[in-house]
Amino acid sequence: MKKLAERDENLKDMVLAMKKEIEELKGELAIYKVVLSNGMLFSRSKQQAMDVPKPEKFKGARSVRDVDNFL
Repeated sequence: MKKLAERDENLKDMVLAMKKEIEELKGELAIYKVVLSNGMLFSRSKQQAMDVPKPEKFKGARSVRDVDNFL
């Protein structure tokens, strides 16, 4: 009977320790979520459309110089 009481006490202590650790991890997770969402907001606002030159339509022949100049 004494061994069962000791095991019960040990299990209760382990459960309490795990609950405490879970609460700490939930706090960290909340912080990470805020940081990531703020990072996403900033990265989206920094994105801008780039003006990229477009090559002329292909007319059947193209010189190497035109391709090199385009790149």
